[in-house]
Amino acid sequence: MSEFNRSESYVRESEGSLNAYIAKVFTIMGAGLGITTVIAYLSYLSFMSGGFVYRMLVTTSPIVFLALFFVEIGIAIAMGRGITRFSTGTCRLLFFVYSAITGITFGILPIGYGVDTLFVAFLFAAVLFACCAIIGYTTNIDLTRFQGLLFAGLITVVVLSVLSMFVPVLRDSLLIGYLGLVVFLGLTAYDMQKIKYFYYNGVEGTVKENLAVYAAFELYLDFINIFLYILRILGSRNRN
Repeated sequence: MSEFNRSESYVRESEGSLNAYIAKVFTIMGAGLGITTVIAYLSYLSFMSGGFVYRMLVTTSPIVFLALFFVEIGIAIAMGRGITRFSTGTCRLLFFVYSAITGITFGILPIGYGVDTLFVAFLFAAVLFACCAIIGYTTNIDLTRFQGLLFAGLITVVVLSVLSMFVPVLRDSLLIGYLGLVVFLGLTAYDMQKIKYFYYNGVEGTVKENLAVYAAFELYLDFINIFLYILRILGSRNRN
C-alpha cells in the first residue's frame, strides 16, 4: 500500500471514530431530552388533575421552585468540576437527574402557552439546532475567536432576564427572546466544534467518556434554551 493510501485510510478511520463519538454524544443528549419530555408530560397531567406535582409547586411555598433551581445549578457545577474525578455512570446520573428536574418544571408550559404553540416551537428549535450543529461540525473557522462575544451575549441575556422581572416593558419585549435565540444558536455551533477538540485532545479512558456526557449536557442546554426563547417569541406574538 502506498504512503498516500495509508494516509487516506488513517483519515477515514479517524473520521469514522469521531463520528461514532459524536453519535454517542447525541444518543446521551437524546436520552436526556426523552426524560425531560416524559417527565414534563406526567407533570402536566399532575397540574391538570391537581396531583402531587401541582400540590408541590403551586399550593406550597415558592421555595420549592428555588430549591429545584439551585439543585440544577449544583448539578451543572458538579458535572463541570467532576469530569476528571467522577465515574461515567455518575456523570450520566447527574445529567439524567437534571433532565428530570427540567421536565418537572416544564409541565406548566402547555398551560401557559398551549400545546400547539409548544409543538411549533419544538419544530423550529429542532431545525435551527440541527443547522447550527452541522455548521459547527463542518466549518473550518475557529469558533473560539467568538468565545468572548458569546459569553458577553450570554451575560447580557441573563441580566436582561433578571431586570425583566422588575421592569414591565422588558417583560413583554421581544428583544430578550431574539437576543437569547441568537446567543444559543451561536453556542450550539461552538459547543459542537468543541466535541472535535474533546475527541482529538489526547484524553482517553474515563475522562474521554465523561467529556462525551458533558458535551451532551451542553448541547442539551443549548437546545432547551433555543426552544424556550422561540416559545417566548411565539407567545409574545400570540398575545399581541
